[in-house]
Amino acid sequence: MSARRSVLYVFTVLLGVLAMSTEGLAAAKYPSRPIEMIVAFPAGGGQDVTFRILAKHAEKHIGGRIIVLNKVGGGGVIGNTEIARSKPDGYTLGTVGNNQVTDEFTVKGVPYGYKDFVPVVQVAFDPHVLVIKNALKLDFKQFLEHAKKNPGKVSMGMGGTWTSHDFFRLKLEKAIGARFLSVAYQGGAPALQAVSGGHIDSAVPFVVEAVPSLEGKLVTPLAVSSAERVPALKDVPSVKEFGVDAIQGQMRGVSVPPGTPKEIIDLLDEAFAKTFKEPEFQSDMRKAGISPFFRGHADYVKFYNDEHDRYAGLAKEFGIEAK
Repeated sequence: MSARRSVLYVFTVLLGVLAMSTEGLAAAKYPSRPIEMIVAFPAGGGQDVTFRILAKHAEKHIGGRIIVLNKVGGGGVIGNTEIARSKPDGYTLGTVGNNQVTDEFTVKGVPYGYKDFVPVVQVAFDPHVLVIKNALKLDFKQFLEHAKKNPGKVSMGMGGTWTSHDFFRLKLEKAIGARFLSVAYQGGAPALQAVSGGHIDSAVPFVVEAVPSLEGKLVTPLAVSSAERVPALKDVPSVKEFGVDAIQGQMRGVSVPPGTPKEIIDLLDEAFAKTFKEPEFQSDMRKAGISPFFRGHADYVKFYNDEHDRYAGLAKEFGIEAK
């Protein structure tokens, strides 16, 4: 090899090394400015409360400030679209849950698919709680009988358009042979407010969303959509206790857009894992009515993909068409 070719070879190798180290260098300096975490639902809702607690405790492990931003509209579509289209540099994080795997089956023309979100970690799994307006004065079995005798007339508030709330409603309808009047709101919190105001008969907010209203006795809880009772609502039976096959809940996790450097994903994975292990974090989550549950990056990616396939099957089973 000539001296000139040797010099060119060495120069080419150096360029390659420099290119490969760019991402590592970016990760080493990360974060050099505040990180934004987009929540696609209103303040006070399950997603909002979960990720404000997470952001508060994770900042010291990440080494930078995390700003939670609510980008509301379209039943989560507006915020999710911004998350999916954000620059993959680690400075825009998104929440990721059931919507990201179901919207393509339920929302016509939605500008993203489940692959537009890369799960980083899961930090919670939240069941729903069926609540009714106090004026009804019914228990769980009586309410179900009331719904069966009045098909399509008993209103039930949904926290968005085709969210986890709807799948709980569908499972209830199938299990008991009833049909509710579905009323969509921009999140579980507004649906809950409609029940407490007596404007609709019932709603199925997440437990975290319902705790303040239940403490104030503004609504009546009937059952939680889990196999077992939840610590925040120890006196409220689970649907399984009544023999009703309607278990449903929301996975709550953090996502980044595709193309985010692996070094940054690994850094976030480690930082959030450390956050989750903190007793103070776990305590704050439980006080808010949130059920902490952790999956690291690799496990969450697999679970997320499996959930997409499972919901595809449910969409087919229930005859759901994107609208």
